[in-house]
Amino acid sequence: MTLFKNATLIDGSGEKAFRAHVLVNGDRIEKIFPESEKNLQKGALTIDLKGSVLCPGFIDIHAHSDLEILRRPSMPMKVRQGITTDLSGNCGVGVFPRRERDESCFQDILGHYETWDWTDASSYFSKVHGGMNIGMLQSHAMLRKLAIEGNPNRKAEKREVSIMCSLLEKSLQEGCFGLSSGLYYAPCLFADRFEIVELLKVVKRHDKLFAVHHRCEGNGITDSIEEILDYQRETGVRLEISHLKAIGKNNQKDIDRVLEKIHRSREEGFDTLFDQYPYIYGSTSLFSLLPPRLLQLPKDELSRRLEEATKDKSKRDQIAREMENPESWDSITELCGFENIRATVLDSSPEFCSLTLKECAQRLKTDEYSALFTLLSREKGAALMIDITQSEEALEKIMKDPLMCFGTDALFISKDGRGEHPRSGNGAVHFLTKYCLEKKLFSLEEAIRKMTGETARRLRLGNRGLVKEGYKADLVVFDPKSLKDNSSPENPFAEISGLDYVMVNGVFAVKEGRLTGSLSGEVLKDN
Repeated sequence: MTLFKNATLIDGSGEKAFRAHVLVNGDRIEKIFPESEKNLQKGALTIDLKGSVLCPGFIDIHAHSDLEILRRPSMPMKVRQGITTDLSGNCGVGVFPRRERDESCFQDILGHYETWDWTDASSYFSKVHGGMNIGMLQSHAMLRKLAIEGNPNRKAEKREVSIMCSLLEKSLQEGCFGLSSGLYYAPCLFADRFEIVELLKVVKRHDKLFAVHHRCEGNGITDSIEEILDYQRETGVRLEISHLKAIGKNNQKDIDRVLEKIHRSREEGFDTLFDQYPYIYGSTSLFSLLPPRLLQLPKDELSRRLEEATKDKSKRDQIAREMENPESWDSITELCGFENIRATVLDSSPEFCSLTLKECAQRLKTDEYSALFTLLSREKGAALMIDITQSEEALEKIMKDPLMCFGTDALFISKDGRGEHPRSGNGAVHFLTKYCLEKKLFSLEEAIRKMTGETARRLRLGNRGLVKEGYKADLVVFDPKSLKDNSSPENPFAEISGLDYVMVNGVFAVKEGRLTGSLSGEVLKDN
């Protein structure tokens, strides 16, 4: 047993903090004593918090830990920032279902893992023994890869959609929390309305979640939001809009219209919500800068086409025109500019890491488009970027909205953390320190609600997300006066100050500020 004495208790509900003592027995919170109580549990390991905050473990609703939890089961980068639970399989990217003979995939998003020896949700779950709790969404891309014959970067036939629906049905029955899609990414972007609606009918029948990286976060953001709200109107599905933002200087003004559309949907009776990570810059695959017609191609053919474009000006100019004048897709180079896109992981060309695409072009003594095509044509592994996408004003407007809850969108690609986004190792602390404690956009109670109780409610976790008697002992202790995010884009995994204890199911994952390497997490299932 562990007794936390003299805690400033923030219980995750949004209610005002109060002083209390909290007793943990096994994996549960057994008793919450008022501050005045003198007859406390004898024989328990007693930790005097001296007024430090004790709150629920943070829940990351938008994660990509699918392979990281197999590579580094104790999940040090998550638990050290107080994240005790995450929901992975987002943006349509995932790791199941698959055939035994299928090659590994998505290493540019999820990183490399040697042994893909599972075929479905259940066999994947059986391999997970981690240091935090993890739930999974069924990835739309993996349904397409398994159901569509040949290259999945095309419109699916009706019989292939039927196969996808059967596969989705099985995954939901095995405990997945819903379906995720990335309509911005191949192969999901090639899905037509019929396919999406049929899949969402299955999700609705199980009353589960549709989490979506919608099609256009830039020039077409309002139409893109309207597209997914229209899918919701037709099917009635519960909707979680992933990492809400507007990309590009000229589109920041559209955030008011987007929020208005979302709130109107809720007024109409739909369960429409969104999440956000607390940075003005994002991170994703460098390949996603290319036009959809190129992303249709198999990797070898894509490399050949890009190499040709570096040698043939007419082919280079054709691709450049598509990127400068996109139709129904987000061209990040057009929205943000080459000077605001920085390569952070290039497995085949590591000497260009940390350079902007403009700087890459200068080093290669060529133009920006040719530099990008050269680097991607060479790339045999992971290629990751950081891009400045939005204004601080727009980010804070989204953050203050009552429908927002916290997510990291953390990617873990390299073996040593090289080139990762700071959100992967410090996102939760950054949210608390910069936007709550420093900028005071909201109270500490409200910030923690957005990271715990509200997220647990959306995921229907039942016995997590609150400090409450009988609930699972997923707990975090920090001192608001000394809590500090020391990270930067150059040093994304810098040590965190002031976060002293993290418990996952009653076992210390962080004790006196140090990682323990514990593996007390559980696979969470929604069934």
